[in-house]
Amino acid sequence: MSLVHLKKSVVTLHLREMIEDGQTNNHLAILGLSAFLLTPYIAPTITKFARPIVKSVIKSGLSLYEESKTTFAEVGEEFADNLAASQTEMKS
Repeated sequence: MSLVHLKKSVVTLHLREMIEDGQTNNHLAILGLSAFLLTPYIAPTITKFARPIVKSVIKSGLSLYEESKTTFAEVGEEFADNLAASQTEMKS
C-alpha cells in the first residue's frame, strides 16, 4: 500500500481499503475517519446552531464578571475600613 496517491486523498483510500478488506473489527478507526471526512459538511450547520449558545454563555460570563467586580470592590472597601479601625484602636 502506497502512501502517495496522485488523484485521491490518502484518508479516502485508506477508509475504502479498510471497508473492502472486511477488517471492520476496528470500528473506532472507521468512525474517526468518517468524522474527519464529514466535518467540512457538518461544521457550518453546527456553527449556525452553536452561535446563539456561545453568545449567551459569553453574555452570562460578562455579567458574572461585572457582578463579581463590584462585590470584590465592596469587600475590599469593607476590609480597608476594618483595617483602619483596628489600626486606630491599636494606637490608642
